[in-house]
Amino acid sequence: MFKPLTQPDALIRMISKHRRWAGPALGASIAIFALLATVLPDWLVMVIAGLLAYFAWITVTMPVRQADIVLREAELRLRSFVDQSLVGLYVVQDGNFVYVNKKTAELLGYDDPAQLIGLSVATHTAPEDLPLLLENHRRRLSGEVASIRYTYRAVRRDGSMVWAEVQGAVCEFNGQPAVMGVALDVSRQVAFEQASRLSNRVFESAGEGIVITDAQCRIEAVNPAFTRITGYPAAEAIGKLSRMMTGPGAQAEINRAMLEHLAQEGRWQGEMPDRRKTGEWYPAWLSISTVRNENGDITNYVGVFSDNTSRKEAENRLQHLASHDSLTGMLNRSGLMLRFSTEIDQARAWNRQLALLFIDLDRFKAVNDTLGHAAGDRLLIAAAERMRNQVKGGDVIGRLGGDEFTVLLDDPAGSGAAAKQAERLISCIAQPFVIDGQEVFVTASIGIASYPMDGQDAATLLKNADAAMYRAKQRGKNTFQFFESNMTAQAIAQMLLENSLRHALERGEFELYYQPQFASVSGTITGVEALLRWHRPGHGLVLPTSFITLAEQNGLIVPIGSWALNEACRQGRAWLDAGWRFGRIAVNLSAQQFSSSRLLDTIRAALDDHDFPPSMLELEITESTIMQDPEEAVTLLHRIRKMGVSLSIDDFGTGYSSLNSLKHYPLDNLKIDRSFVENLPLDQDDIAITEAIIAIARKMRLKVVGEGVETEAQARFLRLAGCDVMQGFLLGKPMPASEIVSHFAASHEPRRSLAMQSLVPSTR
Repeated sequence: MFKPLTQPDALIRMISKHRRWAGPALGASIAIFALLATVLPDWLVMVIAGLLAYFAWITVTMPVRQADIVLREAELRLRSFVDQSLVGLYVVQDGNFVYVNKKTAELLGYDDPAQLIGLSVATHTAPEDLPLLLENHRRRLSGEVASIRYTYRAVRRDGSMVWAEVQGAVCEFNGQPAVMGVALDVSRQVAFEQASRLSNRVFESAGEGIVITDAQCRIEAVNPAFTRITGYPAAEAIGKLSRMMTGPGAQAEINRAMLEHLAQEGRWQGEMPDRRKTGEWYPAWLSISTVRNENGDITNYVGVFSDNTSRKEAENRLQHLASHDSLTGMLNRSGLMLRFSTEIDQARAWNRQLALLFIDLDRFKAVNDTLGHAAGDRLLIAAAERMRNQVKGGDVIGRLGGDEFTVLLDDPAGSGAAAKQAERLISCIAQPFVIDGQEVFVTASIGIASYPMDGQDAATLLKNADAAMYRAKQRGKNTFQFFESNMTAQAIAQMLLENSLRHALERGEFELYYQPQFASVSGTITGVEALLRWHRPGHGLVLPTSFITLAEQNGLIVPIGSWALNEACRQGRAWLDAGWRFGRIAVNLSAQQFSSSRLLDTIRAALDDHDFPPSMLELEITESTIMQDPEEAVTLLHRIRKMGVSLSIDDFGTGYSSLNSLKHYPLDNLKIDRSFVENLPLDQDDIAITEAIIAIARKMRLKVVGEGVETEAQARFLRLAGCDVMQGFLLGKPMPASEIVSHFAASHEPRRSLAMQSLVPSTR
């Protein structure tokens, strides 16, 4: 079939084969003419000869010209047909292209078919598909098959690939066998088939239910997840109206609105209730899209939905966690503020009066620090349960954080409901708690603010109740206090104090003052005590009594104490370098410092950084601090003592240590608290206590320091009672480092009695 197209001579022979009969006829006519020429007249012979010549010319020349014209026209028509064909035509011989049309060149990314002639078919075939192509060529050339059809990936000139579907057979080209074929670009069809297979795979394996309906919401197809979620198999669902898009009663209104939205926007999503085959209702999260035809008419709806039960439960759990305290199960600050706002709005609408109670557990921090955080948590849980049992069902109770709780209740005018509730809470908290087998005692301080008198919103009420609670603590704790307008100013002042204190250390506003200590008999300086002072901008010099308690409450006492210890060692080194003799420098340790895991490192760093002799450093620890954990205290004190640092118990006689435990502590000094010295020598009880302390110290080979000495009578009594060292305003007030060196100079003079010293009265 392909031979006439590629060999024009064959076409010529086909067209001119009628001349086989014209030749013999012409020969016979000439032979007859030759026989009759002798008998015919000359003029007739000439006429017949001319006719025969004309007939011969017609017979020979005219068919050839017509064949040439037909051949050329056929060739032009065939070439035009091949070049304009929508499919690629090609001939491959010996693995190379020997003929291609324009469509084949276009398919492989070439501008002109001539560019492909002589190029290898293998280089234009994907390596993965080359074995398939070569095998199909072999089968055709061997005659195994007459024609074959297959699809493979052809490589274009730029290296990209195109899917081609080819069909062809064997032909002759230039007298040799070749493979001719027809190629069609099927990349789009292949991509569509792949996408269809992928879509089917997604449809079948999707975790979400998928339902496809017609324009009337009648189900046409569902996937396995639909059956798993709803319980309806495909056979029962197909042909039925989708309940997610249609429904009775109120649901019908929802569905109508949904369908209207779909008609306008083409997409809708949201949550709606659905029912399983078992009758169980569940929340379904549904997303629906429309499918339209070429005219824009809706032909189908595609719905994708999931069982939202787990998500709703998780949301509810998260919402509960966001608004409730994980330890006690009560409302937390966030949940309380929402409830408070709701209750206040209702109270405003109904003209009701409310009371907000702010509850703080007294001594909770001591329990937490002593028994540990786990025990502290158990105490909070137990306290929360007791308080929960004391409030009515309509009251709001919650935990703000730490050891702070709140209660909001109705408090009609004149009912005293808030005060009665506060008394019940205080009473229930005062009962002993048993934590880890030990009885623990805490109390509650409560502040009360009323709506609408003390605030019109939750934040104001909470702030004012907090201020009232602090006033209750100042009154001795274990009580309640109603808010008064002047408390706000005090609370603001306290807040400003705390803010300033937080920045005082980094701004270098602290300074150490030093108070000299003198030997009772000789009057020489035996040491100095470092005392903290704060140069608060705009307030002058602030004494420790104004900020130490606050520093302990907000955790700043540890870094402040570390600074004081380091500064004392630095100053002591400076005095030594200047040649001054001053005995020891005594530095106070707070309870939080003493319980810090970094205390030993802090002491060692202060000594090493300034090359200060450990024997010249004395650490003062209060009696109550040691007794918080006696066994741990003994271990820690021994480790400090091994460093060469002296130890002293401050404010001795005010705590609750026993003599039996006292003998185990590696101490050097006992300091008699100023409260016992203050009324000497007039108060007989103070006399007895002071003499007993001195006697105990002598038996235990400890030195005794009497502090707070302000009169000559006090100094005389202590010296005669056997007190070793005295300290107080009578002998020397606390002063900056630059001023105390004058006492160092005086201490170098010969021994003298206290009576010979200059007694300069001063005020606190």
